[in-house]
Amino acid sequence: MATMTAPTNAGPATTRREGAERKAPTVSPRVDIYETEKAYVLLADMPGIGPDGLDVVAERDELIVRGRVEPPATTPDYQEFELANYYRAFALTEDLDTSAITATLKDGVLKLEIPKSPRVQPKKIQVRVE
Repeated sequence: MATMTAPTNAGPATTRREGAERKAPTVSPRVDIYETEKAYVLLADMPGIGPDGLDVVAERDELIVRGRVEPPATTPDYQEFELANYYRAFALTEDLDTSAITATLKDGVLKLEIPKSPRVQPKKIQVRVE
């Protein structure tokens, strides 16, 4: 279902002086993917992303997730965690129903549900008794 790439490390801790001049780096969000009977569920950790900074696009045979962070109003005097922009692309197969993908963002975790095409889902056949 998906093509994965290794995440990029953000680097060491920075001081306020070093962090003030730098633009937010772009990293691959870490993901977990689960398969259910009817869909694939993708969970992506994207701390610092708000709904306005998130784009999820399914185009042809690719699912693209982009997240842009807003810089904080004040720069910390010392910081060990650096906010980053996010980018990740996944290959989609024809066995997936891309028109019915749902996405929710809660507490910095993006949840995508990608339904399997009805033609590949198991179909229970009702047995009549005569």
